[in-house]
Amino acid sequence: MTEPPEGATHIEFDGTYWKNLNNDWFFWREGWGWCQYVGLKNKSFFNKLTPV
Repeated sequence: MTEPPEGATHIEFDGTYWKNLNNDWFFWREGWGWCQYVGLKNKSFFNKLTPV
């Protein structure tokens, strides 16, 4: 596993890092940095995340 990017709060099973900032969610993309997630935040979304 790679070192999490600064600010990461969660990780997805596929290795994607996530950051929760005041209930706004961001995912990490190498070369881009933190990108805001604009999709649904339902049970399915939260079930795929594990705290880092």
